[in-house]
Amino acid sequence: MNDLFGVLTLDLACLLAAAAMLRAWRRRRTRPPVVAAGFIVVLAAIASALVLGLGVNYRLIVGPTLIIALLVLLQTARYERRLEASGPPPPRAR
Repeated sequence: MNDLFGVLTLDLACLLAAAAMLRAWRRRRTRPPVVAAGFIVVLAAIASALVLGLGVNYRLIVGPTLIIALLVLLQTARYERRLEASGPPPPRAR
C-alpha cells in the first residue's frame, strides 16, 4: 500500500510540474520548458515501472526521482532567465 501511495504521489507531483512547464512554454514559446516537461513525465513513468513492475522498494526510487525532477525544473528556470536577459528573440519569418 505504501508503494502505491508513494508512486501516486510522485506521479502527481511530476504531472503538476510538467503542467507548469507547459504553461511556461505557452507564454514564451521556447523549447526548454517542453523538453523539461517531457523529461519529467518520462522520469515518473520509469520510476512507476520500477516500483510497480519490478518490485523495487519505493523508498529507493521516489526520493531520488523527485530530486532529479526538481533539479530539471531549476535548471530550466535558470536557462529561461538567461534567455530573457539576453534580449527578445528575433522575429520569425512568415
